[in-house]
Amino acid sequence: MTTIAYRGNDLMTPDHVRQYWDDGYTVVKGVFTEAEVEQMRTACDRWKFTGQLLGRTWRKQNTVIWVEEDKQVGTTVRGMQWPSYHDAVMDKFRTDPRLLMCIEPIIGDSVKQIINQVHWKRPGSKTTWPLHRDVRSRRPSSAFTDLFESWVQTGIAIDGHMEDNGAMSIVPGSHRDVDHDPEDKSVWMAPQYADDVRTHPMEMEPGDVGLWNAFTVHGGGFNTTKYMDRRLYINGFVAADKCTRGEWAWNQGRTCHLYGEPALIQFEEVDEIRGAFYASELGRKEVIRD
Repeated sequence: MTTIAYRGNDLMTPDHVRQYWDDGYTVVKGVFTEAEVEQMRTACDRWKFTGQLLGRTWRKQNTVIWVEEDKQVGTTVRGMQWPSYHDAVMDKFRTDPRLLMCIEPIIGDSVKQIINQVHWKRPGSKTTWPLHRDVRSRRPSSAFTDLFESWVQTGIAIDGHMEDNGAMSIVPGSHRDVDHDPEDKSVWMAPQYADDVRTHPMEMEPGDVGLWNAFTVHGGGFNTTKYMDRRLYINGFVAADKCTRGEWAWNQGRTCHLYGEPALIQFEEVDEIRGAFYASELGRKEVIRD
């Protein structure tokens, strides 16, 4: 592994960068204003309403809305990927210069995007994410080089991201507990960390941005509130010269907008199946991926 230089900027300070490499995560406070967060909330609500109208898991190339039946609360929109192909608000914030400021000290300013995703956690639902490492979803591994150093996941807190509404639990230092072998499936899931004394909720206020490494153990709790359908906007980035997939986000610091045909990312049939479809009608199981 190369030596890490703790360079930073006015937003992502050297202390943030140091914590990211030492602990496997960091939180940058107050990146987005309340007015900007409200724009994201409104956009997320539109997509949740769309999912409710669809009633079933639906896909259009890279864009997918996951709809599940929850025994506790009924039909639930759990999440979606790539709203930004169809939503100017979500597209604007996925390439906001402040996000680049957060990730540039880690992976540089020529960046592709692999994840553009919204998670909802409906109050009282059984929606959660088991403890895992994101390396499990970076498939095929041959498409990525030096995943430990070239990939970073970000999450914009649209609502308060607190323990009682299902904030993500994180295990500081867990990215250094294992070899960084993307083919070692034994490290993908990590239930043994549930009792690790380091495990704690990664709490954030609306507008904060969390960053974590592909090998950092994390997962979600349950939303035990009665009123807050917790929303989190996740964007995953990779150094462009270390990945053969993804949509360009920035090229030498310049914003790259979405246009033309969607890139190959996670949906292998992106060029073969161009029309929208319900997963159930094609006999497909659209597994929720991060």
